[in-house]
Amino acid sequence: MGGRAQRRQRQAEESLRPYIGRVEPEKLCELLKCHSPVGSWCQVVQENGVLIPKCVCPQSCPRQRAPVCSVLGKTYGNECLLHKEACRKRHRTGLAHTGPCLVPKARCTEEELNQFPYRLLDWFLLLSRMGESYTPAAPPQSCLSHAQRTQLAQQRFTVLDKNNDGKLSRRDLTKLRYKRMPLEHCASPFFQSCDRNRNRKVTLREWTTCLVDRSEAWFHRFMSMRMGSCKLCPTIKENYTFDMKNGHELLPACLLNCKELAEDNIVTVT
Repeated sequence: MGGRAQRRQRQAEESLRPYIGRVEPEKLCELLKCHSPVGSWCQVVQENGVLIPKCVCPQSCPRQRAPVCSVLGKTYGNECLLHKEACRKRHRTGLAHTGPCLVPKARCTEEELNQFPYRLLDWFLLLSRMGESYTPAAPPQSCLSHAQRTQLAQQRFTVLDKNNDGKLSRRDLTKLRYKRMPLEHCASPFFQSCDRNRNRKVTLREWTTCLVDRSEAWFHRFMSMRMGSCKLCPTIKENYTFDMKNGHELLPACLLNCKELAEDNIVTVT
């Protein structure tokens, strides 16, 4: 595993070599993905009198406080400290957001519960893009197609289903909770609502229905309609409507108004 990571690291560094001296090293650091050492981050270092981007493990960190939250739900004084610990433990620990981690609330409101599947898919999208090449133009979840959201949900299901039995148990689902995702305090009631047959297991079908259909329904009702638009993503030229009840493609979105969509339980996807 280490050898593969080192090879990928060399390839990543070689791909940027033609731009050294022509592009600011700080910009190149934004493009450099760190595979090795595990837990490292990109810093500008001097080699043979030339400033270059390089993945390194911090030996010391500044005292300056600029709190960040990791995907594991731990707050660090600054990003340097996050990577210092990640290197020490040899873990790839990603940055969730700047600022301290949010303390979860004790009670999940009905509005938050309705919003949770959309926020959870957003979180999964962030996790899936961690470690990918720098893509500033990567579309937000609102611009993903129904098929792309389904694929995203299925990928995360596979990650959580450790014993590969096609079902997520309560133990599997608790692995999500320590990550301090948005509206984390709604996780337990949400997954209970996904378990339609009350067998304390969530199947792949229950999982995708819960996440994808309910996230699209929430976005349509609470975002698109209130903003005066039926479209999930106004930047996409071609839109179609999807019947959540019967699961097939319907008329182009431009032929239906928001009222008709809401009454028929149809959501617009891109």
